[in-house]
Amino acid sequence: MRYVYLEAGAAAQNLHLQAVAEGLGCVWVGGFHDEATADILELRSPLTPLILICVGYPLSGTE
Repeated sequence: MRYVYLEAGAAAQNLHLQAVAEGLGCVWVGGFHDEATADILELRSPLTPLILICVGYPLSGTE
């Protein structure tokens, strides 16, 4: 259990770096309702959400 948060952070960082390399915007969300998120994603014990990552196309600044 000790390394779960380290591994999640490393995976999230790698996803973020790849998203930016692909020209996408990316943001981490740490403040969410754990139980509701697990229900929506149909995660069952022992799985639990640690980080939400939103990925999409950033505004170009010309809109």
